[in-house]
Amino acid sequence: MRDADSLTDALALLAERDPRLARALRDVGPPEPRVREAGFGTLLRVIVDQQVSTAAGAAIWAKVTTAYGAAPDPAAIAAATDEALTACGLSKPKRRYAVALAREVAEGRLDVDGLAALPDDDVRRALLPLPGIGPWTVDIYLMFALGRPDVWPVGDLALQAACAGLFELPKRPDAATLEVLGEGWRPHRSAASLLLWRWYGGVLKNRTGAGIPMTESGKKT
Repeated sequence: MRDADSLTDALALLAERDPRLARALRDVGPPEPRVREAGFGTLLRVIVDQQVSTAAGAAIWAKVTTAYGAAPDPAAIAAATDEALTACGLSKPKRRYAVALAREVAEGRLDVDGLAALPDDDVRRALLPLPGIGPWTVDIYLMFALGRPDVWPVGDLALQAACAGLFELPKRPDAATLEVLGEGWRPHRSAASLLLWRWYGGVLKNRTGAGIPMTESGKKT
């Protein structure tokens, strides 16, 4: 969702269709669109954000951009030493994932800028073979960088927690269950995701007092 009008329209349709989403919208109001620039830097940022809190991801990314600039060059990351990336706060697996992605782009095997012209499934086929890039990473990139309207990141722990609260489930649903729960929200599942993240942060987290880190489902090592 790349603009406020499209998001507003999608949320209105979802609220008409599902009273639970209507309640969430009343509770917290409409979320803002989240837009990131498509390209290598954003894909690298999503890797940085895997399995850490929002604050921790932002702190690590600040170190990366201090060392490599606001738009890190793939060739520079590909040539970075282990020590340099460790100093940025990247874990051993993430150092490997970052370098592998950077090499794919720098050496021309992955046309990351060309992903914007591809259907969602083709974007998945291009990215999922890479180390450290699983369904969650691709979903986040599709939603925030490419602005795709019907993305549903079923591996996201905060979405799972939000749906558990909204549907009054006895426990947090797994990815397969979340896939089923979101079927009725097609083709506006990106808008549903944004609303549920906002509801989780504004209502559910205040009830539980605990945050949930960003995640990567199906991550390959």
